Amino acid sequence: MLLFLVSNVYKEFGGSTIFRDVNFNINIQDKIGLVGSNGAGKSTLIKMILGEIDIDVNPATKIMGTITPNKDMTIGYLSQHSVLDDTKIVFLEVFPNKELQDIYQQLYVINEKITMGEHDDELFSTLVDLTNTYQELDGYNIEASIKKTLKGLDFSEELWYKEISSLSGGQKTIISLAKILLQSPDVLILDEPTNHLDLYAIEWLEGFLRDYKKAVVLISHDTYFLDQIVNRTFEIENKKVNLYKGNYTDYQIQKEIYLSGALKAFDLEQDKIKKLEEFVLKYKAGQKSKQARGRQKLLENMDKMDNPLIKKKELRLKFTVDKESAKKVLEVNHLSKSFGEKLLFQNISFEVFKGNRIGIIGRNGVGKSTILKIILGLETANEGEVILGDNLKIGYFSQHHNDLDLSNSVLGEIYDNFDITEGEARSLCGQMLFSQDDVFKKLKTLSGGERARVAFLKLLLSKPNFMILDEPTNHLDIETKDILLDALVDYKGTMLVISHDRYFLDEIIEKIYVLETKKITEFNGNYSEYKQQISQKTVVINKPIDKSSMSSELKKEINDLERQYSKLQSNLEKLARDESKLQQEYTDAGAENNLELLVKVEAKIKKLEDNFIKLSEESDSIMALINSKKAGW
Repeated sequence: MLLFLVSNVYKEFGGSTIFRDVNFNINIQDKIGLVGSNGAGKSTLIKMILGEIDIDVNPATKIMGTITPNKDMTIGYLSQHSVLDDTKIVFLEVFPNKELQDIYQQLYVINEKITMGEHDDELFSTLVDLTNTYQELDGYNIEASIKKTLKGLDFSEELWYKEISSLSGGQKTIISLAKILLQSPDVLILDEPTNHLDLYAIEWLEGFLRDYKKAVVLISHDTYFLDQIVNRTFEIENKKVNLYKGNYTDYQIQKEIYLSGALKAFDLEQDKIKKLEEFVLKYKAGQKSKQARGRQKLLENMDKMDNPLIKKKELRLKFTVDKESAKKVLEVNHLSKSFGEKLLFQNISFEVFKGNRIGIIGRNGVGKSTILKIILGLETANEGEVILGDNLKIGYFSQHHNDLDLSNSVLGEIYDNFDITEGEARSLCGQMLFSQDDVFKKLKTLSGGERARVAFLKLLLSKPNFMILDEPTNHLDIETKDILLDALVDYKGTMLVISHDRYFLDEIIEKIYVLETKKITEFNGNYSEYKQQISQKTVVINKPIDKSSMSSELKKEINDLERQYSKLQSNLEKLARDESKLQQEYTDAGAENNLELLVKVEAKIKKLEDNFIKLSEESDSIMALINSKKAGW
């Protein structure tokens, strides 16, 4: 099924060409990765496809291209600035259609009235009618899908019934994503969908999109994510959209092959042009002037190739260390932190030694950034201590760029914080791609990627021997991220990094710390090696295991856990049977117009569902513990 046909599209802004001769199609089975440097026009192309930006007439051909959508398809679009209804609760907002949303809201209000003691025949009649319609529209199954999606995206249950207005920007982005996924459109268009997601949610989304039976268009700087999902890659470069088969890695290989052939053809054409120009110059006034005029005309009418090698200015990063730290860089002892009644973590201890490259991972909200702030003295712990090693020079990169004075200019931020001349500051700004009048821009007007470049320049100038980096690749395009990776690979100091970028964690990190509320677990190796270790532990569990050589204490412990697990499984089966009976009771009560019984049965169903979720989580935890015991043995 063809969803979009794009033919000969041209676009310009302010006299500058953005796109020319753009041609492609999107089919129902396509999973497309849209890549290109910041400012190349990825978001503009998407808005043209959606009809939000008009196509222009190509001044060279006098022809207006076309974008033809399939009239019967549905589109789900996640932008970086999604709009939600701030007055609604989260669970209501994510319903995939308005009719179900309205019914759920009415049922919610009626149940509130009944709980407050309001009883009358009209209220009861409305409740029965709405409930029947809700069931006919598959409302209860859709509710289950909503819960599954919110849990998959690691969105805290305590926020499900909060108003949208009370959420942070990142939380609103997750809700926008959940809402679009639940609509199951014919084409999902997602602009940086992994922003604000932790690693667990990214991996869940990755699986969801990989298994999605309809079309997906992704704008992403996460190359690992693209590799796992896409089967076509569209590259925006030099005002064109170049099409490649396969994922991001396939695209890189194909582009290298293409460039080698294209460069050869370009060089041959350039050699031909040079010879024609030399002939024209030599014979334009002599006996062969007629031939020279012919060659001049040929030159003027020639459709010349673009240089396949686009020369771009690249930022230059090299992190140096001007003094050595002590062998032990950091010691964290029994650290605990709460905000009001909310416990982030407790009794967390770990050490960092000179030369370590450590990545801290964990779910959103577990306190990863807070630990870094406590280490830096920007936050106070409730309990525990942080001991910094001798001769430390710490460099900190904050994901929110809190160390930048947003009222300052780019030049002023560098000139004011370091003992250098204005000329040196200008040169350094140019090194980070801030040239001419760009250096006078206020930091508050810069994009996230531009602010990151200023923060990296400050980090470079401070010459730290211990870098503490909180989401350093946020807002960076793929090319800039690669340059940062190369610079950090060559860095001789110690690193403590929070990141959800798996490629980054694989290339830079040599040890993983997994942070949970009540413990921190150490794994040697990068992210892929950590995942392999976790996978191997799971495999061990599923294999038959000989307990005869175990210690009697360990054998007893595992037997007890297995008995608990078996009991929980039996309880879960019973709950499933009970729920089936209650659903029948609920239907019968509705048919009999028995309001009192209807309310009681609904309360029982809600309690049963809560118990089911609780026992499921407990069952999973016990199986994980059994895994751990057997794997350790």
